[in-house]
Amino acid sequence: MNLMESIGAGARDMASNKGRAVITIIGIVLGVASVVTVLALMKGGEQQSLDFMDEMGGLREIRITNTRVDRLMMTAAEKASERLTYRDAQAIQEQCESVGYVDPEITRFLTVSYGDKTYQMKVLGTNREYPYADSMPLGEGRWLSDKDCDNYANVVTMGTTYKEDLFGDEEAIGKTILIDGVPFEVVGLTKKKEFYFQGQGGGSDRNVLEWFNRSHYIPITTMIKRFTVNDRLDGLEIAAKRVDLVPALMEEARTVLTRRHGVEDFNLEAKSEQMQQRSEQEGFFNIIFWAIAFVSLFVGGVVIANIMLSSITERVREIGVRKAIGAADRDLFMQFLVEAVVVTAAGGVVGLFLGLGLVAVVSNVLGMPTSLSVGILASAFFCAVGVGLVFGLFPAMKAGRLNSVEALHYE
Repeated sequence: MNLMESIGAGARDMASNKGRAVITIIGIVLGVASVVTVLALMKGGEQQSLDFMDEMGGLREIRITNTRVDRLMMTAAEKASERLTYRDAQAIQEQCESVGYVDPEITRFLTVSYGDKTYQMKVLGTNREYPYADSMPLGEGRWLSDKDCDNYANVVTMGTTYKEDLFGDEEAIGKTILIDGVPFEVVGLTKKKEFYFQGQGGGSDRNVLEWFNRSHYIPITTMIKRFTVNDRLDGLEIAAKRVDLVPALMEEARTVLTRRHGVEDFNLEAKSEQMQQRSEQEGFFNIIFWAIAFVSLFVGGVVIANIMLSSITERVREIGVRKAIGAADRDLFMQFLVEAVVVTAAGGVVGLFLGLGLVAVVSNVLGMPTSLSVGILASAFFCAVGVGLVFGLFPAMKAGRLNSVEALHYE
């Protein structure tokens, strides 16, 4: 009996014993559906994290922050340090070979006025590289330029929410607003930045990036000249030219800053490290999900093995007849092994459809992030086939080793 004949025999056996076939494959169906759902959830969570990281500048980015200054024990060098400054940002730009961009930031909450409207609003001093650092899309006009920074220009690019607060539906480009009484020309408007996390009881309706839309962006040199007494930074973000250069850039930046400060009074944190930490935190839940899927497949495999053994018992005389007319042990082994694989493959197909339904429910009803691909479906299906191979081996070996004389006299 060749492979196709064995497959046909397996299909005929399923058709003639529908009840047994359903009991056999139900565990496989649930196991495959579990695998599809687990992989879709894992992939969806990973993709959501990557999407959020992209909105925050991507995995090439490194954020540099000051260490706490309220510690009880501080060295004289730490007390004397100016902390992070705009000059540090310029030094990193000039001296670090792996750096792609440098984004220094100084934030103040200032009085902003236009016409009869006056608000306390966030004003962020930065440079032309801020849009690259935080993936900030431009809606209208232009962003800040190097020339603006060089000339201490009184120009501002506005976030969408602040634009609506001050101007409503009125055109803003070219108009003048007052920031702490100083006139600034509006030269650009950002595009609304949005991101909503899924998986919080139907998904979150809070835009976690709304703070980007609630900012006025002015040249950092203008911020230092007009609104601060020094060039100390509230934040400093840098990015490597490529992801693989992130470790090198961290060391280069650490060397430059330590040499300038005389002490390591700063922290460097790579977005890629944050992503790794998040993956490790999610790993525990992934293990639980995988355990559920594995148990479902294992139970399905045990059921297959038991029912295959029962099937062999019912067909002992048939096996004896086949051996008597010349069937080899290998032929019978292959027949029953292929039957087990056919059963699990059928269960795998049904499980794929059930898995697709579960993923739809998880995504649309529960609001959890999911991501499906051909690779996920193929992995789940081949898991089912693998279960058929593993748990079908013993029954198939038993069928092949039956003594033909004893089989013919079996009652």
